[in-house]
Amino acid sequence: MGGRSLLSRLLLAVPAIVLIGTGAAVAQEAVTLRMILVAPEDRWNTLLEAAQEKFAAEHPDIELSLDVQILPFADRLTQLRAAAIAGTPLDIVSLDQPEVGDFAAAGFTSDLTERIDQDLDGLSDWLPAYREATRFEGGWHAIWAWTDARVMWYWKDLVAAAGVDPATDMATWQSYLESCQKLDEAVSDQGASGCLLIGQPWIADWTFPYVWMSQGDIGFAVNAELAEDQGAAEAWVPSLASEAWIEALQFTRDQVDAGIEPFTEHQFGTEFVNRSFAVSLDGTWVLGALKGAGADLGQVGMIGAFPVPSADTTTATMAGGWTLAIPSSSENPDVAWDFLKAMLDISTLGRLQTEFGYLPTRASFTTELEEQFTSFWNEGDVDRWAELTELAPHAYGRPSFPSWPQVGAAITDMVQNVMFDDKDPQAAAQDAQRTVLVDVLGWPAETTVEVHDDAGGSCEHDDLDRQLPAITPVQQTADADGSGMFCSHVVLP
Repeated sequence: MGGRSLLSRLLLAVPAIVLIGTGAAVAQEAVTLRMILVAPEDRWNTLLEAAQEKFAAEHPDIELSLDVQILPFADRLTQLRAAAIAGTPLDIVSLDQPEVGDFAAAGFTSDLTERIDQDLDGLSDWLPAYREATRFEGGWHAIWAWTDARVMWYWKDLVAAAGVDPATDMATWQSYLESCQKLDEAVSDQGASGCLLIGQPWIADWTFPYVWMSQGDIGFAVNAELAEDQGAAEAWVPSLASEAWIEALQFTRDQVDAGIEPFTEHQFGTEFVNRSFAVSLDGTWVLGALKGAGADLGQVGMIGAFPVPSADTTTATMAGGWTLAIPSSSENPDVAWDFLKAMLDISTLGRLQTEFGYLPTRASFTTELEEQFTSFWNEGDVDRWAELTELAPHAYGRPSFPSWPQVGAAITDMVQNVMFDDKDPQAAAQDAQRTVLVDVLGWPAETTVEVHDDAGGSCEHDDLDRQLPAITPVQQTADADGSGMFCSHVVLP
């Protein structure tokens, strides 16, 4: 819903004089927090109302009002960038995870590191992928509030008609292709197709998991001083020409060659709810759409995995969701921080996640709210929550820096060139690597990155290396001593 939220039109404040335990009156400071958040509105109504109750109980000396704009996904960036340019006072905003670096570099967001270290123990309760993904130049500029994941959905009756068991018959790339062909034949008389292959630009987000599981990566953060010396736009080097990327692109091509036609009208679950596909690699948001449509959830199976190249490969998925930040233009940063903490509490954010089907970024939520999560996800007597908890450690975010939109566009072009134009996967990968490396980022052609262990807690070449948290599978493999860190090493031509 666009425009100003219903919530923003409510007077969300307590009286200006409050009586406390002794009967003494305490004068209140009137504070209004201004926010720009991304639709849908109902989730924010739930979260903000709960957060305000908690805040009021903890801060009886503050008369708090909220002025909230809840904007459609397509409009919010325009409004946020306009606010950044104009210096419009804002106190809390929601950002998509890859956008954090862009807004941080522009000076739009506040560095929350000192507050996070003091009040949230350095985000120690956040799973590593979510803890590290909102840093920019070493500091936290946002906090990842909730997430989602890409998983495999299927209609039990449709897969049964083909004699396919998705858990075993669609686990590997080859068996997935064969099963999709069987499903096409079995369900065509019901007006359905076997498997969904997204043909929209966001197909890149569905390709990353195949790269990660194959010990590849999108790219690597590198030594910032070296990047500056080379005149590069970012201290980041892509790894798009790797064997992992070529294999992932080949699997995309193999799906098309197997008769899985790219679906260019993907609407994030609607087509699965309508039973247009027997099997759908789509987001966890699909369950909410199914519930909203009154579907028989006992007939809906879910596997917390993408197909893997071979049976001995660990699956992976991409994590989405939203982060919360405090703009540097905030006129009430201390109050905004205290309210943001209230929004992130298990009594508020946990309630939102368990009622709306969002996945937790905090480890404690998973255990302390297990009963509530199980109740939401396992409706229809299907154990989906166990699948999601097993998948959680294998979910990874995207890079976050100012040039990411251009990098992401080049990756989308690469995937779609293979999908629609029958471009050779190796040639597509090499062309995309050159485009991003040289044209977008300004690194010398043929620059590459090697990864290795931070033996002894430091990197070997101070002028060429950078020590980083080991998050993705290839980074964890490089972390031979299990310290949780690895080194990226730039190899210049």
